[in-house]
Amino acid sequence: MTDAQRWSGMRIVILGAARQGTALARYLIQHGARVVLSDLRKWEDLEDARQALANLADAGLGSPDWVCGGHPLELLDGADLLCPSGGFRLTNRL
Repeated sequence: MTDAQRWSGMRIVILGAARQGTALARYLIQHGARVVLSDLRKWEDLEDARQALANLADAGLGSPDWVCGGHPLELLDGADLLCPSGGFRLTNRL
């Protein structure tokens, strides 16, 4: 099974939009996953992260859905996989 076959169509939630979270989002989107990228920071504070992924949409691959300012439990609805990035504290509340 190729990576594209493995991830294609899966809905994957990534908690944390710093370097590791955006790198994972990039990889998964390039391989056909539907990515939700969630971060505690506000939308306007995520400009660097959004810019890091902007070329995916320009290339026709899509872009992540963004959830900013928290990690609501509803993120898990319909998720196939949950990926806390390295900076995400497991003591954080969802």
